[in-house]
Amino acid sequence: MIHESDLVCRQSTRMDRRTFAILCHLLRNVAGLSSTEIVDVEEMVAMFLHVLAHDVKNRVIQREFVRSGETVSRHFNIVLLAVLRLYEELIKRPVPVTSNCNDQRWKK
Repeated sequence: MIHESDLVCRQSTRMDRRTFAILCHLLRNVAGLSSTEIVDVEEMVAMFLHVLAHDVKNRVIQREFVRSGETVSRHFNIVLLAVLRLYEELIKRPVPVTSNCNDQRWKK
């Protein structure tokens, strides 16, 4: 599904193939997400993003990806935990502006 074209990938996951590949790379190398015996990382992430993008139930994903409900649920949660581990990588904490800052943007 995601390898067909950017249009199909965007319709399914709400991101193009390049962005999808970058996300999979981050999840694999930074968050430690790895393929299982039956589902590879790309399919896990595609199922996860499809649920988020279309607000669909487990049964819809079962039908579209030809997986059991237990497999869909388990892998959704695995990807969710990996995405949460990316927090420090993706969200940078703001640096407070000190009172003795010389930058004119912060002067009143």
